Amino acid sequence: MLFTKSDRKFAQAVSKIAFANPFLPERVEFEKEALGKKFDPNTRPFWSWTLNDELDRPNILALEKLVLELTTKLREKISSAESVEPEDFQLYDDLALYVLYYTAIIDVAGDAKTEYLAQSDWETFRKEFEHWMNIDGKKSPSYGQAAHVFAYLHQLKRAFINIFHCVIGRSLPIAKLRARIFQSIFTHNLRRFRNTLYKSMNEVTTLVVGATGTGKELVAKAVGMSQYIPFDAKTGKFKCESADQFVALNLAAFTPTLIESELFGHEKGSFTGATARRVGWLESVGKFGSVFLDEIGELDLAIQVKLLRVLQNREFQRIGENKTRSFEGKFIAATNRNLMDEIGAGSFREDFYYRLCSDVIVTPSLKEQILSQEDEFEFLADFIAHRIAPDARDGLKADVLNWFESSAMGSYDWPGNMRELEQCVRNIMIHNDYTPPQKSNCGLSDSFANQLNSCSLPAEQVLSRYCAMAYQKYGSYEKAGAVLKMDRRTLKAKSSQTFDSE
Repeated sequence: MLFTKSDRKFAQAVSKIAFANPFLPERVEFEKEALGKKFDPNTRPFWSWTLNDELDRPNILALEKLVLELTTKLREKISSAESVEPEDFQLYDDLALYVLYYTAIIDVAGDAKTEYLAQSDWETFRKEFEHWMNIDGKKSPSYGQAAHVFAYLHQLKRAFINIFHCVIGRSLPIAKLRARIFQSIFTHNLRRFRNTLYKSMNEVTTLVVGATGTGKELVAKAVGMSQYIPFDAKTGKFKCESADQFVALNLAAFTPTLIESELFGHEKGSFTGATARRVGWLESVGKFGSVFLDEIGELDLAIQVKLLRVLQNREFQRIGENKTRSFEGKFIAATNRNLMDEIGAGSFREDFYYRLCSDVIVTPSLKEQILSQEDEFEFLADFIAHRIAPDARDGLKADVLNWFESSAMGSYDWPGNMRELEQCVRNIMIHNDYTPPQKSNCGLSDSFANQLNSCSLPAEQVLSRYCAMAYQKYGSYEKAGAVLKMDRRTLKAKSSQTFDSE
């Protein structure tokens, strides 16, 4: 028999750890199951970034040692056995992969931030893989997949680091967000992903939704930078570098023509200003890259139709040409709007929405984070103070906390979320005070009503102010334009005349 009763129990717990979402509390429960009395009782229920940036945990170090000892013992047993039961060999295989991850991919005593091992380490990994997976001619289930396992374990490391460093906070909403991002990369079934789904996850669209300032682009970046990249054993190189994987476009910063050109590319002379051929991002990111469109709710309806085709058929054409091209990468979008409301207003296509929503990540508000954990405001203030004034961190943090306690801000909604909190800390650093912005209840509408009653406005200004009122009411040029039966660009131009004169 390959496993004793106690060894099998330990190995099964380690197998659960190897295929668990590291950002869920269940991961810690599996560690407790494996280690028993050796489990460190001070372990936090889930991974979260700290200012000390300590990734090593006593449980990880203890597990690494015990797993290596057991896997070495099992290898000797397999070597002398005539045959091994398939399910026993699979359990051994899980242990061996765990050993390979921590000894050949993660250097526990080294720099945990390193994205890639040196290419020369592939030979070291390959030899280690051969040692554990080919035992005197008895080959484990993963044998023959060395390059894929190398790429998969690298992806695990990359994803962990990207999520760990992109999503800051210790509250339960933030812990759930990290776990959700991990699932967006690997699905909820890590074993199934490793076996088959790694080939096709780039075809799944991810939609990140949440209020302004909640870190939607950071979430998108964590997803986009953590996609599977195959490793070529012949060349000793990955198919691309992670730095080339992620392209971000803020749609609010471009005109519809420029957005279309950025995405699809264009031929020379296809529109005014197209003085040369341009390759769009849908084409240039390749199979292993991601295109991220921020403010997807701002997208012109005509371009929504073209992107719908991309998401349906993975096909597109450059502006000014008839050749059909393929989009092979991953599509990520974000919005702070309720797209169902936009659909109701006629400014967002329903069929386009249902091509976006196969994987939705919701970013929690700062208010949710603060309410869910008593000391979360203190932690976040400390983090921001450390980032913007590391040499004055302790004093600045104390000033922020004193202001917070004396200003009765416990019930404040923080509409700007983390972006507002950072500016709050900067205000306190400079002025030792912060006054939250106040939205006026009067605004354009009361002023407009008074001027209408007095008949003191030229007709052109009446239209401009009416357009500005509609934009303020609906929060979107598309939505306001749909209600006023006016093109969004015309409405925006008219509104701008009013805002510029205020």
